Amino acid sequence: MKRFFLLSLLALAPAAFLSASTVSDLAARYPITFNYEGTPFVPNEWSPEERTSDDLQPQIIYTSPDGRLRLTVTYRQYEGYPVTEVRPVLECTSSEPTGIVDDFTSLRLSRDCNAHGVKVRRITGSASQLTDFSHQDVMLLRRHECDGLHMSSNQGRSAAWLPYIGIDFDALHGMEIAIGWTGTWRADMHYDSQFLFSTSMLGPMHFRMEPGEQFQMPYVVVYEREQKTLEQGLAEFRRFVIQHKSPRNAHGELFKPILPFSVSGGNKTDDNMLKILNYVVDRFQIPFDVLWVDAGWYGGPEEVPQDGNCGPYWYRWAGLWRPNTVIHPDGNLKKISDAAHAHDMRFLMWFEPERATVNAPITHEHPEYFHRTKKNPHDEYYLLDLGNPEARAWVTDEVSRNIRESGIDIYRQDFNINPLPIWRDNDAEDRQGVSEIRHINGLYAFWDELHRRFPDLMFENCASGGTRMDIEMMSRAHSYCRDDAHMFPGCDELTQNITLNTTSYIPFTGGETFTVPVMDTYAFLSRLGATAVFTPSDFDGMILHREPGDEEVQWFQRMWTVADRIRSLYFGDFYALTHDPFCQSDIFCGYQLNDAAKGEGFYMVFRREECQEEDFLLKLHGIEPNARYLVETFEGKQKRMKGSELARQLLHFPESRSYKLVFYKKL
Repeated sequence: MKRFFLLSLLALAPAAFLSASTVSDLAARYPITFNYEGTPFVPNEWSPEERTSDDLQPQIIYTSPDGRLRLTVTYRQYEGYPVTEVRPVLECTSSEPTGIVDDFTSLRLSRDCNAHGVKVRRITGSASQLTDFSHQDVMLLRRHECDGLHMSSNQGRSAAWLPYIGIDFDALHGMEIAIGWTGTWRADMHYDSQFLFSTSMLGPMHFRMEPGEQFQMPYVVVYEREQKTLEQGLAEFRRFVIQHKSPRNAHGELFKPILPFSVSGGNKTDDNMLKILNYVVDRFQIPFDVLWVDAGWYGGPEEVPQDGNCGPYWYRWAGLWRPNTVIHPDGNLKKISDAAHAHDMRFLMWFEPERATVNAPITHEHPEYFHRTKKNPHDEYYLLDLGNPEARAWVTDEVSRNIRESGIDIYRQDFNINPLPIWRDNDAEDRQGVSEIRHINGLYAFWDELHRRFPDLMFENCASGGTRMDIEMMSRAHSYCRDDAHMFPGCDELTQNITLNTTSYIPFTGGETFTVPVMDTYAFLSRLGATAVFTPSDFDGMILHREPGDEEVQWFQRMWTVADRIRSLYFGDFYALTHDPFCQSDIFCGYQLNDAAKGEGFYMVFRREECQEEDFLLKLHGIEPNARYLVETFEGKQKRMKGSELARQLLHFPESRSYKLVFYKKL
């Protein structure tokens, strides 16, 4: 039987828990477990040495008895927040390979709890299904039939389940646990005499390390909720994420959600791209601040159908990151970015650097840069080996050249491949798990180098729509394509669920409007996160193939004026106003953003299509009962209300598939 080194945390002693003053206390409270050469890791037998990191965070460094393996664990606690971050790093410090590391677990903790049951709040991830991002909560009881839970992200990307797990011991005590890893992961929970939690890579993990290798392993962020309601705890965790785990520019300022409009990269520079840009600016009069060029701008010199969204050839030219000179004859898109900059817009461009196809010359010139499955390899699935420094240098230079030559301000990275079978197929028997570790470490190094070269560059994280929304990636990027299922008809409830269920953890996301019918306000508001992406051609080929009417233009102006208005409010506190656990059509869905410092916010409530109720009891958060508020509906009607009246109202929805969007500001 494996030896587990577990910590008992007293649920009713929050002060003791949060007042850890020594690194040894932290190591005891957040234990790491693994086997080395078949023997369980025993911290005191690994010559522990306490240090501080370069940024003054406490560390413990352990050296294996044979002197070949070093484990460095850095602990970070955040002033003003009951949060602890645990970051383990393995390093081969010998001139010879290490022994075998098995079953490395980044966190294995226990907690005393006397409750009847422990609730695990979990949210499905992105699988391009209309049931994505819905709650599937579980109650663990002290019965063998229901005392355990296993979760995993098993597609080589981190968000098959959303990698944020909530634990509720009772109404006022619990945890939020965020997994900092952009590959596979697993989490196991058990409730018997104690509540037990552990998390690691999915595995199998059975590897030795070569001289000079250093592996950043999955890390964990743990938020402790003590004497706070769930709503208060989630709001505090979100404030922590915004302050400490959200991307910033070179001046340390948080990036504001963008207000973009999008064109296909396959649109010709002069014939269509500039035409669409100038038309949108002149006709729509919407304060867009980003021109978004999506996939299809690269590849061999050939004619491309002038379709609205990416065109039919975008997929097959991955890996050749040079503009198609038939559609972009200058060999770059500088003419487009200059035009965008002239209209006070930033310029975004799409890439998918980790995938290549047989059409890309680099796959023939440097096959050693890529991994493929060894059995039945597919011509469209070459996985760039980001763990190979030469391959990473090549792709970094390719992307950097495009950033400079095309004047890119926002770098958008997609990832349309399941890497797990490729990783596993390329692992040696004594290196199981290494391909994944090296790739994910290389991904972070790639982005770090881009950020070093271009400190003001903003990153957008797509990954087939929301499949990599872990805390590490989202500390570096916003995500404005949260699920590829938004391209399906009838996805109103999906996109409502994404905003409702993810915004407490991932503050800055947005929706795309692929399937929004023209003039359908309910559908548009359903897509909203912190912003929405406007692709004119999605609306029945608008601009490319038809002129919009005046009524349409006025509707678009209303929609994106609202999107612009709510952007800054996403820096405030988010509250879910409905808590139904599963994806349903016969319910209300609602949420609130409240900026307490400014005394303003908004709420949005949807009566879904099959909801039989006409009345919804509104209960807002953060409203001062004795203050006066100016209240404005989406339609522009204004009135003044006392805070106590605003915070508790019975809203009437006479029709199904309807909404109420209301802004408020303290007077």
